Amino acid sequence: MSVQHQEQLRKIIQSIVIAHQDEQMDCETCSGQLECLAEKVAGGANLRDLLPEVEAHLVCCADCAEEFQALVCILRAEQSGLLKHIE
Repeated sequence: MSVQHQEQLRKIIQSIVIAHQDEQMDCETCSGQLECLAEKVAGGANLRDLLPEVEAHLVCCADCAEEFQALVCILRAEQSGLLKHIE
């Protein structure tokens, strides 16, 4: 890799870090919100309107995003009758 490419890569990484420095949401905080938010989103609410901080975290964190999408899918399947509620 040339010095020029290394410098470009360093600047890109630095931009990403700076863009997310103010982000207060971590995975633990996010996961504490997911169940309640998934219920609201499955019911038709917009995540961005509810908690934009969580949405921003989900964009950056594949693990939390996958968990959230799974919860929403399960809840929608349950609401539509495709999945019976198990107690």
